[in-house]
Amino acid sequence: MIKYSKFILQRRCDMSSRNKMLGGILACVFLLAVSLWAETPLTSDSYNHFHPQWSPDGNWIVYYKSDTTNYFQIYKVPSAGGTETALTSDSCSHEYPQWSSDGNWIVYDRQDATTGKYYVYKVSSAGGIETALTSESYNYNFPQWSSDGNWIAYRKADAHFHYIYKVPSAGGAETALASDTTYACGYYSPQWSPDGNWIVYEKWEATPYYIQIYKVPSAGGAETALTSDSCHHFRPQWSQDGNWIVYQRSDATGCFQIYKVPSAGGEETALTSSYGNSNPQWSPDGNWIVYDKSWHIYKVSSAGGGAETVLTSGSYERAYPQWSPDGNWIVYHKRDATNYKQIYKVSSEVGIEETPASPLESYILKIKPTISFSCGVVINYSIKREERVSLRIYDFTGRLVKELVNKKVEPGNYTIRWDGANYNGEKVRNGCYLVRLESGKFSRTEKIVVIR
Repeated sequence: MIKYSKFILQRRCDMSSRNKMLGGILACVFLLAVSLWAETPLTSDSYNHFHPQWSPDGNWIVYYKSDTTNYFQIYKVPSAGGTETALTSDSCSHEYPQWSSDGNWIVYDRQDATTGKYYVYKVSSAGGIETALTSESYNYNFPQWSSDGNWIAYRKADAHFHYIYKVPSAGGAETALASDTTYACGYYSPQWSPDGNWIVYEKWEATPYYIQIYKVPSAGGAETALTSDSCHHFRPQWSQDGNWIVYQRSDATGCFQIYKVPSAGGEETALTSSYGNSNPQWSPDGNWIVYDKSWHIYKVSSAGGGAETVLTSGSYERAYPQWSPDGNWIVYHKRDATNYKQIYKVSSEVGIEETPASPLESYILKIKPTISFSCGVVINYSIKREERVSLRIYDFTGRLVKELVNKKVEPGNYTIRWDGANYNGEKVRNGCYLVRLESGKFSRTEKIVVIR
């Protein structure tokens, strides 16, 4: 590995007596930061790669990739580097793979070529025939293995509602765990507790319209709300000891922060205070949280109150970091100089501590989408200096729907209309979507409700 040193992360202006002796010249002092390890690419072809996941033994990375079939396929690559191996290859899209605890299987959602609906499938991690675990005419997404490998939890969606279900990993009857039909947009992102007794998830509440963190016994029973404030909460993840849930939460400005809450219920604790923090993951030892912010990979102490540490540098977009089982590496996808999203890894052991800038220094962008959809959504945004800006639409599970802007723009006010179509020109379903504006170290997210 090649190490290099990076200056500037913290900038201080000092009018010291020495400066006054030099004629009152304002001196800007740049503090030397610690060494930063270089990133290691694990893929490098002309295709996009998404959502990497470590195998339990740490030897492999699984992900989904658009390839020559023109569909998303499940691939794996050695974590030490090497040749990619396709685990699926048919005329269907396969997304969001997850390893079984013994490393022998991969579960994922697979889109049927005829109906266009997603179902839960599994395939051997060594390759082989795919096995369907669900078959009803609904959409099934985001499957997650239980720690003992015996169950798969997932989101199941019909024309009106989303629910949390489980199914035996060997195949069998589905069991509904959370199916409250009084809520408008339903349930997302189920995650098993380490002991297998609970499932935590996002729940969109009808009154008021906020996404909260809930849990439900994996054997079935009453739901328990873990958050209840006037903010959105996304992507809950259990700590290794099962005592805490970490997640991203929108603050008063509409930007995401990293928070944690006791899994037994209690007060929320903020772990970050800067802008645009997403996709948190616990380290195996429980001492750190890794996440993406403004195109970089960061970590922060899980105890709270510590400085954020940036693990990457440069201007390329990075997202969805995942710890290796031994805690020594972080894997993620990165849009690099190939202009495609590749799989990368970086050491978790070193980085650069940052002192958060004040809101007045950081707040250079704003976004106010109109929430209606008769003729699309008009999105207004403004910037205060020349910046490279990206404006993207995501669904509430974090899936990219469409990129509207990705270019350098001059200071000023801008308006763009989203017609409600995805990358393929297909109209999206009714439901809740996110508009995310990013530039430099700033990001802002607003919601859109599509009702036709």
